[in-house]
Amino acid sequence: MEIKKIQSRAKQMQATMKTDKIENVALSSMLDMVVKCKDESQAQNFWASIRALCKTIPNSPFTVNRSNLPLEVQEAMASIKAEIVEASTIFYNTGNISRVLTKHGKSGGGLFANAEEYATMMANMTYGKLRQQYNAKTWNGTLAGLPTVEVTVEE
Repeated sequence: MEIKKIQSRAKQMQATMKTDKIENVALSSMLDMVVKCKDESQAQNFWASIRALCKTIPNSPFTVNRSNLPLEVQEAMASIKAEIVEASTIFYNTGNISRVLTKHGKSGGGLFANAEEYATMMANMTYGKLRQQYNAKTWNGTLAGLPTVEVTVEE
């Protein structure tokens, strides 16, 4: 794999770590080293170590499968996903909401175990819809390009 691709993937991972507030000193250090590499062989060795490390991280957002979306679109979607997680967690924990929110029947139904489970489901659902909109070319992949809802105030 050429050095530019490796460095691009490392930068994507750094952006994900920043957006998702992932703190992993070892991974962060290795990613920094890859971005600074001048030698392709050295970059490939670091990349192999990064891949091995990511396999040991429980619930790692870094999988072998990589997105074919441009980095800017991935960053916008990750930012939106983080907002959805935060807002959904607050919503879930408000009053009696957690006692009435149920999973879809295909997911087994029943109540969500906790705010994290609910927020993750909402974020993943929104991410999927945004990806569909981007692929259908009904959204340009930027935060500014998100559709807006016009609110009319009746007097």
